[in-house]
Amino acid sequence: MVRLFTLVLFVLFASPVWADDEHPRPFSAELDAMAEAEAALVRAEERGTRLLLVFGANWCHDSRGLANHFAQDDMTALLSENYELLYIDIAWRERNIDVLNRFGAAAIYGTPTVLIYDPYQGLMNGDTMHSWHTAYSRSHDAVVEYFTVWADARPGSSLAQSTETYAALIAEIDAWETREAERLNAAYVAHAQMRAEVFDEDGADDEIVARFNTLEREINTHRSMMRADRESLYADAAELVRTALIEEANGEALDFAIARRFDASEPELALEFPSYPPFLLPTGG
Repeated sequence: MVRLFTLVLFVLFASPVWADDEHPRPFSAELDAMAEAEAALVRAEERGTRLLLVFGANWCHDSRGLANHFAQDDMTALLSENYELLYIDIAWRERNIDVLNRFGAAAIYGTPTVLIYDPYQGLMNGDTMHSWHTAYSRSHDAVVEYFTVWADARPGSSLAQSTETYAALIAEIDAWETREAERLNAAYVAHAQMRAEVFDEDGADDEIVARFNTLEREINTHRSMMRADRESLYADAAELVRTALIEEANGEALDFAIARRFDASEPELALEFPSYPPFLLPTGG
């Protein structure tokens, strides 16, 4: 019964692509991802394009669904002209995390995770890079629109988001995410190690299977919470600063002079950061 439960979890969380065998399988464990990403970045700089890094896996139907969108003629032309595309295999979310970190992301919350990186401006789509876990169900037109816009787009910035106060809050969010991501990434590694035992051809004892299932549930809950909380924190930071700016203006029209005055006042704005219980199983982090 325990082994059957494991197989059910495998189906639910791994999201295999048995029904989509015609979709590409572009993710390779043999790729030297860091070296290839650095080389692609050089090419992007030379060509005046952006680097497009797709972190995913061949077991993931959304990863392969995005690759299938990319394989269509209109997307092939769009990507060839505007991006240096590289697919990076993450195994069960524990592989090539150093490459992910190198280009500005802390952890994988869903697959695929899509980074658009400008050689001069850095990570461009940080607010939406984690949204591609729904790639399989997105319309092709929506995919084309997104990557057409980001071929040239600059991140939008309101007056509130241009302030030093907002930047300081974002730095706090980034530090929080980095701390939490270390624990999550360690859990991914521990889970992958357990997986090798559970799905070994000789089988695993019931205790190991039970521990694997427990960590599976914890990881999926934790990564979903972190993705949602990250989005909420960014929205909260913008709203806190916007509200404080309006108070600072006291009826005056908002402009950069007021924003500078606001920053100079060193306002005390505080975000409420979520805290999560420790993983029930040791993860090394």
